[in-house]
Amino acid sequence: MSQNVISMWEESRDSVEYSSKNMDHLGIVAKVCKEIDLASEIDRIVGMDPRQKVSCGEAVVAMVLNMLGFVDRPLYLFPEFMGTKPVEILIREELKPEDFNDDVLGRTLDKLYRAGPEGIFMQIAANAYGEYLGRFWHNDTSTISLQGEYEHEEGDIDAVPIEITHGFSKDHRPDLKQFVVSLVMSDSLPVFIQALNGNTSDKDHFREIVQQYGQSLRDKWGEDKIWVWDSAAYSEKNLKAISKDYIWITRVPETLTEAKDVLESADMEKMRSTALNGYHIFTTEVEYEGVKQRWVVVFSEKAFARETKTLEKKIGKEKEKVEKAVWHFNNQEFYSLEDALNAAREMEKGWKYHKISATEVVTKRKRKGEGRGRPRKDEPTQTVYRVKIALAEEKSAVERETLKKGKFIVATNELDSEKLGDEEALKSYKEQQHAERGFRFLKDPLFFAHSLFLKKESRIVAMVMIMGLALMVYAIAERKLREALEKVDETIPDQKGKPTKKPTIRRVFQVFEGITVLYKGSEMVKVLNMKPIHQKVLSLLGHEYERMYCTGYG
Repeated sequence: MSQNVISMWEESRDSVEYSSKNMDHLGIVAKVCKEIDLASEIDRIVGMDPRQKVSCGEAVVAMVLNMLGFVDRPLYLFPEFMGTKPVEILIREELKPEDFNDDVLGRTLDKLYRAGPEGIFMQIAANAYGEYLGRFWHNDTSTISLQGEYEHEEGDIDAVPIEITHGFSKDHRPDLKQFVVSLVMSDSLPVFIQALNGNTSDKDHFREIVQQYGQSLRDKWGEDKIWVWDSAAYSEKNLKAISKDYIWITRVPETLTEAKDVLESADMEKMRSTALNGYHIFTTEVEYEGVKQRWVVVFSEKAFARETKTLEKKIGKEKEKVEKAVWHFNNQEFYSLEDALNAAREMEKGWKYHKISATEVVTKRKRKGEGRGRPRKDEPTQTVYRVKIALAEEKSAVERETLKKGKFIVATNELDSEKLGDEEALKSYKEQQHAERGFRFLKDPLFFAHSLFLKKESRIVAMVMIMGLALMVYAIAERKLREALEKVDETIPDQKGKPTKKPTIRRVFQVFEGITVLYKGSEMVKVLNMKPIHQKVLSLLGHEYERMYCTGYG
């Protein structure tokens, strides 16, 4: 080869620019968004402006990608995030990273708020789930704390969609202002999400959500759904307001007098074992505040062991405190025996697990005036009293407390056990953890760190809806993979390398880290770093997922 030919070849090679962009797990996220028609459904609801290059639906998909991107990046650095991703594969071929700027995101959030985020979410969920949805609606709330003042001029509060203010903080940050998020889950899938005022009370909200949105949810999912709440929903006002039209399951507060009586008198011999390991139940029908209901009294072996251990610690701590108080009391002088005994009885009232078992009265003559020592014979004196106290454990009180340990009551207004069995009611209440898991996901800094930098309350309301959509996409991907593994009787390694049929999609996302798309100029060349585990997961998810990672077809 001549020197001239070599020089021309080297010059041609050097002029070609190669680059790469990170696909990671976002191909899976993007494909789920396409399968549920997320972008097109939002565009159908809020409308499209032909002047805008990025539609509202496409901007929402981009925000979901960001939220599920495992990065600690605020949305105002969005173009920077999108600049590292193959946008043309994940969203649409004609789009560029710089198209996703602050104006696009702000305009999208404003459109979503005006169109009604709650209704948009319910509609997308109804389209997405099909036969997935279960029988129970698990509703709970949590708080999200925010930095900043969020002050409004007096008289302007009515114009604010939610009030960011101080309230009971489930994040244990009473120093920060907050808003409340209400979430309704059916199994692991979210069906409703809403942003509320920071001082919203669960007791009022659980009633209000049924009154405001219960019929809309019924219209989309049918009449046979059962609401599940924690004990905050159990109040006279709530039960009377919703029991005529809706079936519910909730825990009965142990502080209720009727509940205390039932728990203390519950006969373990009457309880029957259940298919739920370590749980025993019996059922009684009651009427509370005019509402007939079935109480499933539950005994949990694990809870009993845990709670009796805690009780023993409480008794021990009280004993230390009481012994110290008694030592000081035994050395105290009284000028009246009646005063001494009254003081002893008053002190005893503050004890829960101990009592005075015996007393010994000690008298002594003491000079009336000042001075120490034994008084002279002709000196006026007075009698002083000391009461020596002996302690004992108050066994009856300890027994009463022990009788209640490990027990709780699950109530329902469905009196027909053929329609809702006792064990099914207990199981559905235990599955209230679906809502708790949903909140753990929404508040996980790995997913949502700094996402809520917004200062406009209406945009925060819209952003909460998009957070719910991210949870929806995550949950659908996880369920889809688990169902595929079960169907073909296959497993994949969990984080400890052990085979599992129920992997978290979070772990799968981590496995896909490092997959990149290689470009020659603007032309895609190849998807790099694909391994057998990636191929296995994609084949389980379906052919379209394989195509996205193998050919870049989005």
